[in-house]
Amino acid sequence: MNQPEARTAWVGVLLMAVSIPYAAAQAASQGDASNEKTTFTSPMVLETVFAAADRSLWDPAKGHVAGAWFSTEDYRGLGRFSCDGVYLRSDFKRKQGTWKPGLEMSVKEGEGGQVQVKVRATADNPKDNRDRKVDILFEVMNGEKVIASASDSRGIEEGDATGITVNFTLPAADLIAEPMTKLRLTVKTLRD
Repeated sequence: MNQPEARTAWVGVLLMAVSIPYAAAQAASQGDASNEKTTFTSPMVLETVFAAADRSLWDPAKGHVAGAWFSTEDYRGLGRFSCDGVYLRSDFKRKQGTWKPGLEMSVKEGEGGQVQVKVRATADNPKDNRDRKVDILFEVMNGEKVIASASDSRGIEEGDATGITVNFTLPAADLIAEPMTKLRLTVKTLRD
Protein backbone atom coordinates (compact mmCIF):
# COMPACT_ATOMS: atom_id res chain seq x y z
CA MET A 1 0.00 0.00 0.00
CA ASN A 2 1.41 3.36 -0.91
CA GLN A 3 1.65 6.22 1.54
CA PRO A 4 -1.41 8.30 0.41
CA GLU A 5 -3.64 5.19 0.49
CA ALA A 6 -2.36 4.25 3.97
CA ARG A 7 -2.96 7.78 5.22
CA THR A 8 -6.52 7.73 3.83
CA ALA A 9 -7.19 4.35 5.48
CA TRP A 10 -5.94 5.59 8.86
CA VAL A 11 -8.03 8.75 8.60
CA GLY A 12 -11.07 6.60 7.82
CA VAL A 13 -10.41 4.31 10.80
CA LEU A 14 -9.91 7.30 13.11
CA LEU A 15 -13.13 8.95 11.94
CA MET A 16 -15.07 5.72 12.53
CA ALA A 17 -13.51 5.28 15.98
CA VAL A 18 -14.41 8.83 16.95
CA SER A 19 -17.94 8.78 15.53
CA ILE A 20 -19.10 5.42 16.93
CA PRO A 21 -19.01 6.41 20.63
CA TYR A 22 -20.83 9.66 19.90
CA ALA A 23 -23.57 7.94 17.92
CA ALA A 24 -24.14 5.36 20.65
CA ALA A 25 -24.35 8.06 23.35
CA GLN A 26 -27.16 9.99 21.68
CA ALA A 27 -30.72 9.72 23.00
CA ALA A 28 -33.85 11.75 22.52
CA SER A 29 -37.16 11.91 24.32
CA GLN A 30 -40.15 14.18 24.48
CA GLY A 31 -42.08 15.23 27.54
CA ASP A 32 -41.70 16.63 30.99
CA ALA A 33 -38.17 16.72 32.32
CA SER A 34 -39.44 15.12 35.54
CA ASN A 35 -40.98 11.66 35.61
CA GLU A 36 -42.13 12.16 39.19
CA LYS A 37 -45.70 11.03 39.74
CA THR A 38 -47.87 13.80 41.22
CA THR A 39 -51.41 12.45 40.74
CA PHE A 40 -52.62 9.69 43.06
CA THR A 41 -55.83 7.85 43.87
CA SER A 42 -56.97 7.46 47.45
CA PRO A 43 -55.17 6.85 49.74
CA MET A 44 -52.13 9.06 49.12
CA VAL A 45 -49.22 8.95 51.60
CA LEU A 46 -46.84 11.92 51.92
CA GLU A 47 -43.77 12.15 54.15
CA THR A 48 -42.14 15.43 55.05
CA VAL A 49 -40.29 17.10 57.90
CA PHE A 50 -42.05 17.81 61.19
CA ALA A 51 -41.06 21.48 61.23
CA ALA A 52 -41.79 21.86 64.96
CA ALA A 53 -38.57 19.91 65.55
CA ASP A 54 -36.66 22.97 64.28
CA ARG A 55 -36.92 25.37 67.22
CA SER A 56 -35.49 28.22 65.13
CA LEU A 57 -38.84 28.35 63.29
CA TRP A 58 -40.99 29.00 66.39
CA ASP A 59 -38.94 29.66 69.54
CA PRO A 60 -39.93 32.96 71.24
CA ALA A 61 -36.30 33.29 72.39
CA LYS A 62 -35.43 33.65 68.69
CA GLY A 63 -37.95 36.47 68.16
CA HIS A 64 -41.02 34.43 67.16
CA VAL A 65 -44.48 34.92 68.65
CA ALA A 66 -45.55 31.93 70.74
CA GLY A 67 -48.31 30.00 69.00
CA ALA A 68 -48.00 31.89 65.67
CA TRP A 69 -48.65 29.83 62.54
CA PHE A 70 -45.62 29.15 60.34
CA SER A 71 -44.76 27.01 57.35
CA THR A 72 -41.74 25.93 55.31
CA GLU A 73 -40.79 25.65 51.65
CA ASP A 74 -41.00 21.86 52.07
CA TYR A 75 -44.68 22.25 52.90
CA ARG A 76 -45.30 24.45 49.86
CA GLY A 77 -43.84 21.68 47.72
CA LEU A 78 -46.55 19.28 48.89
CA GLY A 79 -49.05 21.37 46.90
CA ARG A 80 -47.99 19.73 43.64
CA PHE A 81 -49.39 16.33 44.69
CA SER A 82 -53.09 15.49 44.38
CA CYS A 83 -55.27 12.72 45.75
CA ASP A 84 -58.33 12.19 43.55
CA GLY A 85 -57.95 15.83 42.49
CA VAL A 86 -57.63 17.25 46.05
CA TYR A 87 -54.43 19.18 46.85
CA LEU A 88 -52.80 20.31 50.12
CA ARG A 89 -52.31 23.99 49.26
CA SER A 90 -53.84 27.38 49.96
CA ASP A 91 -54.46 30.53 47.96
CA PHE A 92 -54.11 28.76 44.61
CA LYS A 93 -53.84 31.15 41.65
CA ARG A 94 -54.84 29.20 38.55
CA LYS A 95 -53.56 31.75 35.99
CA GLN A 96 -50.12 32.03 37.62
CA GLY A 97 -49.97 28.38 38.68
CA THR A 98 -48.87 29.46 42.18
CA TRP A 99 -50.02 28.64 45.70
CA LYS A 100 -49.09 29.06 49.33
CA PRO A 101 -48.21 26.13 51.61
CA GLY A 102 -51.14 23.91 52.50
CA LEU A 103 -49.52 22.76 55.73
CA GLU A 104 -48.81 24.96 58.76
CA MET A 105 -47.82 24.52 62.39
CA SER A 106 -48.31 26.41 65.61
CA VAL A 107 -46.12 25.57 68.60
CA LYS A 108 -46.25 26.54 72.29
CA GLU A 109 -44.16 25.27 75.12
CA GLY A 110 -46.26 23.59 77.79
CA GLU A 111 -45.61 22.50 81.33
CA GLY A 112 -43.25 19.72 82.34
CA GLY A 113 -41.14 19.76 79.18
CA GLN A 114 -44.11 19.25 76.90
CA VAL A 115 -44.69 21.01 73.59
CA GLN A 116 -48.16 21.70 72.19
CA VAL A 117 -48.23 21.50 68.41
CA LYS A 118 -51.17 22.28 66.16
CA VAL A 119 -50.93 21.06 62.57
CA ARG A 120 -53.29 22.49 59.97
CA ALA A 121 -53.64 21.09 56.46
CA THR A 122 -55.61 23.08 53.89
CA ALA A 123 -57.40 20.77 51.46
CA ASP A 124 -58.08 22.47 48.11
CA ASN A 125 -60.80 20.89 45.94
CA PRO A 126 -60.78 22.48 42.45
CA LYS A 127 -63.97 23.56 40.66
CA ASP A 128 -64.01 20.59 38.29
CA ASN A 129 -63.66 17.88 40.97
CA ARG A 130 -67.09 17.25 42.61
CA ASP A 131 -67.72 17.48 46.35
CA ARG A 132 -65.40 15.31 48.46
CA LYS A 133 -64.98 14.10 52.00
CA VAL A 134 -61.31 14.34 52.95
CA ASP A 135 -59.82 12.36 55.83
CA ILE A 136 -56.20 12.97 56.87
CA LEU A 137 -54.19 10.83 59.26
CA PHE A 138 -51.24 12.79 60.71
CA GLU A 139 -48.40 10.64 62.11
CA VAL A 140 -45.35 12.08 63.88
CA MET A 141 -42.35 9.78 63.41
CA ASN A 142 -38.79 9.35 64.63
CA GLY A 143 -37.20 7.02 62.12
CA GLU A 144 -39.88 4.44 61.34
CA LYS A 145 -41.44 4.62 64.83
CA VAL A 146 -44.76 6.50 65.12
CA ILE A 147 -44.59 8.58 68.32
CA ALA A 148 -47.99 10.30 67.96
CA SER A 149 -50.95 10.25 65.60
CA ALA A 150 -54.26 12.04 65.11
CA SER A 151 -56.81 12.30 62.33
CA ASP A 152 -59.73 14.44 61.26
CA SER A 153 -62.02 14.75 58.27
CA ARG A 154 -64.09 17.41 56.55
CA GLY A 155 -66.54 17.63 53.71
CA ILE A 156 -65.29 20.00 51.04
CA GLU A 157 -67.37 21.36 48.19
CA GLU A 158 -66.17 21.54 44.63
CA GLY A 159 -64.21 24.78 44.13
CA ASP A 160 -63.58 25.31 47.84
CA ALA A 161 -60.74 24.87 50.35
CA THR A 162 -60.98 24.00 54.02
CA GLY A 163 -58.60 23.54 56.95
CA ILE A 164 -58.19 20.27 58.82
CA THR A 165 -56.45 20.77 62.18
CA VAL A 166 -55.12 18.29 64.72
CA ASN A 167 -53.35 18.82 68.07
CA PHE A 168 -50.37 17.02 69.56
CA THR A 169 -48.82 17.29 73.02
CA LEU A 170 -45.32 15.85 72.83
CA PRO A 171 -42.28 15.71 75.08
CA ALA A 172 -39.83 18.33 73.77
CA ALA A 173 -37.14 15.62 73.85
CA ASP A 174 -39.07 13.73 71.13
CA LEU A 175 -38.59 16.57 68.65
CA ILE A 176 -35.28 15.67 67.05
CA ALA A 177 -33.46 17.97 64.64
CA GLU A 178 -30.96 15.42 63.21
CA PRO A 179 -32.23 13.25 61.67
CA MET A 180 -35.33 15.39 61.81
CA THR A 181 -38.60 14.10 63.18
CA LYS A 182 -40.94 13.39 60.26
CA LEU A 183 -44.61 13.90 59.54
CA ARG A 184 -46.47 11.28 57.52
CA LEU A 185 -49.83 12.30 56.07
CA THR A 186 -52.27 9.72 54.75
CA VAL A 187 -54.92 11.46 52.68
CA LYS A 188 -58.14 9.61 51.84
CA THR A 189 -60.93 11.07 49.73
CA LEU A 190 -64.49 9.95 49.02
CA ARG A 191 -67.13 11.51 46.80
CA ASP A 192 -69.47 13.38 49.11
